[in-house]
Amino acid sequence: MILDTLDRLDSYSYLSPLMGKVTEFFRNTDLETLEPGRIVLQGDDLFVNVNRQDAQRREEVPIEAHRDYIDIQVPISCDEEMGYISSAHMPEPSVPYNAQKDVAFYPGLCDTYLNVRRGMFVVFFPGEGHAPAITESGIVKIVVKIRKS
Repeated sequence: MILDTLDRLDSYSYLSPLMGKVTEFFRNTDLETLEPGRIVLQGDDLFVNVNRQDAQRREEVPIEAHRDYIDIQVPISCDEEMGYISSAHMPEPSVPYNAQKDVAFYPGLCDTYLNVRRGMFVVFFPGEGHAPAITESGIVKIVVKIRKS
C-alpha cells in the first residue's frame, strides 16, 4: 500500500510501464467534472472507474482484494476513510474470488484505517485487503485499475 499526494504521483513510475498514462490522465483531466462510469485508457490493461457511492460506516464495508489489478484510489468530492489489511492477516473469504470482476470479499474489519484527503491517492496492490468509500455523506471517487505486469 502507498499513501501520497497526487502532485507526487509521477514519483511512482516504477509501479508499472502504464504509469505514464496514469499521470497524464490526472494532469489533463478536470476530475470534478467526470460523470460516473468507465474511462478506457488502454483496453483491459488500464482503465478508470468513476464511482458515486452512498454513505457507509466501517461495519458496512466488506474487505475486498484483487488478484490481477493494482488499484489507485482517489477521493474527489470529499475526504474518505479507507481500511487496509495485509494479505497475511486476512480471514477466509466470505464471497469467493470472481475472476471476471477480479475481486473476493472478506468478513470483518481491517487492521488499519486511513483518512485520505482530497488531493491524495492510495495504491492497493494485488492481494492487499482494503475497505474503501467510508464516508458520512457519500462520495464521488476515481479508481484507476492497472493490470499487473
